[in-house]
Amino acid sequence: MKRILIITNTMDAGGAETFLMKVYRSIDRCSLQFDFLVNKKDHCFYEDEIASLGGTVYRGFSKSRHPVKCFAGIRGLVKSRHYDAVFLVAVHPVAWVDLLAAKLGGAKIRLVRSTNSSSGGGTAANLLAAVSRPLVKILSTRMLAPSDKAAEWMFGDKAVKDGSVTIITNGLQLEQYRFDPDIRAQVRAELRCEDAFVVGHIGRFNKQKNHTYLIEVFEQIVRQCENACLVLIGTGELENSVKDQVREKRLEDRVFFLGVRSDVPRLMMAMDELIFPSIYEGMPNVVVEAQATGLPCIISDTITKEVVITDLVKQLPLDENKEGWVREGLAPGAHDRGRYIRIMEENGYHIRRTVEQVTAMLL
Repeated sequence: MKRILIITNTMDAGGAETFLMKVYRSIDRCSLQFDFLVNKKDHCFYEDEIASLGGTVYRGFSKSRHPVKCFAGIRGLVKSRHYDAVFLVAVHPVAWVDLLAAKLGGAKIRLVRSTNSSSGGGTAANLLAAVSRPLVKILSTRMLAPSDKAAEWMFGDKAVKDGSVTIITNGLQLEQYRFDPDIRAQVRAELRCEDAFVVGHIGRFNKQKNHTYLIEVFEQIVRQCENACLVLIGTGELENSVKDQVREKRLEDRVFFLGVRSDVPRLMMAMDELIFPSIYEGMPNVVVEAQATGLPCIISDTITKEVVITDLVKQLPLDENKEGWVREGLAPGAHDRGRYIRIMEENGYHIRRTVEQVTAMLL
């Protein structure tokens, strides 16, 4: 059995972490085993599951706060544990520093996967990215991304055209997402919204996910649909400010904060519409998963068009009047939600394909 070191910021319930866990659950763990190096000191959401699957979680240091300790920690761990292969999950091209540390530690295989289409930073962050991209390409042995936009952000504008980046889909265990009307009824009863029009959002409470815009859209939806409610799944640094916004708009009885949940497919089946106004994304897992459950999605046109896999997704600009969002949000239309599993599989979104691609690169 070959052990692989996954290097990532945390193993909480975010999109990149969820992708890693889907792959981890599905690999042949007699051939490959994953260990994880994170820089979060607190217990991670997926940590207990990682242990149950035979993996180890190591604690490292933040590159921005402790650059020397971070570099030494990666190099030392790779060397002492004899990791031949590392899989780096990164949001910014400055990740070349981690790749160099892994190489000096002895890792011959160095995969890097871009997880976003921007860092959300300003001019300095963009300049650092421009300087760093050539170093990422030099120090990695394989470059991966979930979309063209994510590839271009991490590896440069020519990376997709010249074929140096492998686009890997965010594959799913599709049977878990097959729409079930009984589950829908059960979850809606649990939420006490049996007769409501249920709008949903799943994502970390941060600037990127644009919850402020979402609440403003939902406020206008309520004016036209008295039985509308909003289900928010996730946690994050801006959660309290979003709760303040909900109170100011007197929407407390209509907005449900559910925190981090492990039953996302069930919750999606209970929803009537997903509204996802992110400022930027690499390839959002949430929108992929929603389509598998047959859930209509309204998303911002800043998100890569590659996430539009089915006819369920409509992209809109983040304009000021929000009329388009409200109009589309109130008109999801009737359709057979159960048929979208087949469509997703036909488009390569079964986890089997993703695991085959990743395994071939690591062995």
